[in-house]
Amino acid sequence: MQERTLARGLLSAVLAAATGMLAAAAAQAAAPSVTAPAGVISGMKRGNADIFLGVPFAAPPTGQGRWQPSTPLASYPAPVQATTARMGCAAPISADVGETVNEDCLYLNIYRPAGVDAHASLPVTVFIHGGGNQTGTPASYDGTEFATRTHSIVVIPTYRLGVFGFLALGGEQGQPQGDLALSDIISALKWTHDNIAAFGGNATGMSVVGESAGAANICDVLGAPAAHGLVTQAIMQSGFCPGRPTRAVMEAVGTATAQAAGCTGPDPLPCMKRLPVPALLAAWNTVWQQPAVRLKDGTSVSRPLFPITPSGSTLQPQPVDAAIRAGAVGSVPVLIGFNRDELRTFLAGYYPLSTDRYHALLTQDYSGFAADLQKEYPLIAGQDPVYTLSALRTDQMLICPALRAAAVLNGPTHVAVYEFADRTAPPFRSLAMKLPDAPGFDRGASHTAELLYLFGYKSVAGPLSPAQQALSARMMDMWATFGRSGTTAPWPAWTPQAPDVTVLALPADGGIRVERDVATRHHCGFWDRHPAIPNSLFP
Repeated sequence: MQERTLARGLLSAVLAAATGMLAAAAAQAAAPSVTAPAGVISGMKRGNADIFLGVPFAAPPTGQGRWQPSTPLASYPAPVQATTARMGCAAPISADVGETVNEDCLYLNIYRPAGVDAHASLPVTVFIHGGGNQTGTPASYDGTEFATRTHSIVVIPTYRLGVFGFLALGGEQGQPQGDLALSDIISALKWTHDNIAAFGGNATGMSVVGESAGAANICDVLGAPAAHGLVTQAIMQSGFCPGRPTRAVMEAVGTATAQAAGCTGPDPLPCMKRLPVPALLAAWNTVWQQPAVRLKDGTSVSRPLFPITPSGSTLQPQPVDAAIRAGAVGSVPVLIGFNRDELRTFLAGYYPLSTDRYHALLTQDYSGFAADLQKEYPLIAGQDPVYTLSALRTDQMLICPALRAAAVLNGPTHVAVYEFADRTAPPFRSLAMKLPDAPGFDRGASHTAELLYLFGYKSVAGPLSPAQQALSARMMDMWATFGRSGTTAPWPAWTPQAPDVTVLALPADGGIRVERDVATRHHCGFWDRHPAIPNSLFP
């Protein structure tokens, strides 16, 4: 009896081991793996998608590589297990993530429909995240739904932020020039171009999409000679194009940062290379809290709104608008868009706003034309003045500059324009979290609100309704097909003579439609007479 029991136990153990081995083998067989020019890359299957997380595209910018331009990796020393998301690039604390001190950060995530083979030749969308070029990480996004819905491949890379991506120092050759983040984005595009066919992608059909600062970075990609030919269509969400600081201005920011970090002398770079990441983040933040910086000749100039690649750097030798007019964009169709209530979330801390305080803010920030501004934007009876304040600030800082960018791009290439107008979009956790969330405040179609509809932004406070899910599906289809014909089709083209703007709204609010009075609705004639943009989102 004891022998039979022992035999049954041994048989059960053998069967369990065999079952485990079969399950492991099946799991291993199901794990997607590609052999790219750079090497073997293994990912994981999740639902109806193949996902590759943390794929290295450039050498780590650490040690002597700190503040050196990146170049795409040609080959890996060993197979890459791309099953774990990598930490984003060094950045101060934000509402999305805590402070990050990681410098080994040049990785990208790839999403594709499950089971795609190397001959599929699917369209490719490379998404550049936002965050004011100070914060942000691909870990806040998920390209699964976009990839599976549109039967395409989504690539989301990192790039160096803040002091590590935009430091500019004057002096000898080899000093950083403020274009290191742009070098990372171009490296990611080049790596994708060279390797994406192994994932089933079409390297000759690459879209580049960016939001906020990521959109501004895309404009730099379009104008950079080193990026020529890498993309076939571009989409800029809530980010303007022309209007870049000169290298001299960004060098003033860099010099002030070095001084704040305790690194002085004609060449502060060796000192800064020895400093730990938190000290550099703190010094950079100190400078960006100041309204002005001092140039080498002693004059004081307004600091930029946020870090951006300066004109006169190696990768961006001339101003972006001059490069566009000179034909740098080539035949790449460009879609430019904005959200109807961009800055409401940023200004939520002003709610409720008294009429007296509103007028004081206008006098403070618009001393030269405050009276004209009050006539242009009369207060609405029964509505809190904060909504008028956010409307005029939105028009001035994002919407009208976007339409001016469309005018610059029109002619050199094909342009389309959209307005995201779902004013019931779920609010996000990621903006203005230090400000009180006043009960009753209507965030409307604020900055970042469209991201959940496209690239699975995770910092959202609620799910999409069925109607919003339908709008999301339609938007993904529209993004995926934009510019594939070499024109703006199926989007209507935008020109100064026929300023067709595609409005993206729910059926209850008019649905998806084309309007021609968007510039008038946002008072762009007024702001074209006052084109200067403040260097703070807050009045």
